[in-house]
Amino acid sequence: MIITNGSQQMLYMVTEAMCDEGDVVIVEDPTYFVYLGILQSRGIKGRGVRIEEDGLSLEHLEQVLESLKKSGEIKRLKMLYLVSYFQNPSGVTTSYEKKVGALKLLRKYEKAAGHPIFLLEDAAYRELRFKGEDVKSALSAKGFANRVIYAGTYSKPFATGTRVGFGILPDPVYTAVIRIKGNHDFGTSNLLQQLLVKALSSGRYEEHLTALQKRYAKKAKGMLVAMKQYFPAEVQWWEPLGGLYYWARVPQALKTGVKSKLFQKALAKDVLYVPGELCYANDPTRRKPENAMRISFGGGTEQNIQLGIERLGGVLREMLGK
Repeated sequence: MIITNGSQQMLYMVTEAMCDEGDVVIVEDPTYFVYLGILQSRGIKGRGVRIEEDGLSLEHLEQVLESLKKSGEIKRLKMLYLVSYFQNPSGVTTSYEKKVGALKLLRKYEKAAGHPIFLLEDAAYRELRFKGEDVKSALSAKGFANRVIYAGTYSKPFATGTRVGFGILPDPVYTAVIRIKGNHDFGTSNLLQQLLVKALSSGRYEEHLTALQKRYAKKAKGMLVAMKQYFPAEVQWWEPLGGLYYWARVPQALKTGVKSKLFQKALAKDVLYVPGELCYANDPTRRKPENAMRISFGGGTEQNIQLGIERLGGVLREMLGK
């Protein structure tokens, strides 16, 4: 295990250790846009795999792997990156069955690649579940422990200012990443680690997490009720069982991007969402979708969530001629 300055440092170091410029990483379509920034900064290509309500499409994953094999790019494929719990941005959780299925597919193509292909599981939101039962991580898959890199954090479930994350890595990835960690900062803040030890051992961590889960559950429900009341019927979304986000999809003719009229009109009403276009890799095999938005219930008050959704709903109705 490696202790890091938040899980973001873990993601960066793993990518630095695993990938060279021009390599390929498969990501979900859509995925965490900050990780796309890591790929872009290092000259790494992203290939997207569609997601379904229970995680990435295994059928599409196999199609992407086969396409990479035919083009010869499979030799540059290093890993599959999954935000596996209450995904940022979609709120989707990848089922354990799909995690195992993905690992089997990656192993199937290792011979063509000529090297191991890893699964990087980003579990940053795992503890923010407020409905249902926990889903096992890819680390539980028998026979695949040497192909799973697991990234977690204490920042989101405890305190955002507590920049402490961790990673569980197989050798020799561990050796490469721990050397990079030393070059980055010589080690994560001992003070923050000691504060976390105290919070965990005293029970304060669990107490706070339970309160946080209840708080997010209440805000998520409030946002859901507001969307049902104020959004046009054409807008679709999946209801998350945890995390911080709804992923709203509008008819394809309506654009939600940074330069769109919808985004500008929403800003004029003091409403901000993350345009969906930012959450898709620059994958040359498909057009980047422009009709989705990530809406967060994490930071706003219940009153502001209600007001914001009402305003956004008004803009959507205006743009759709309702």
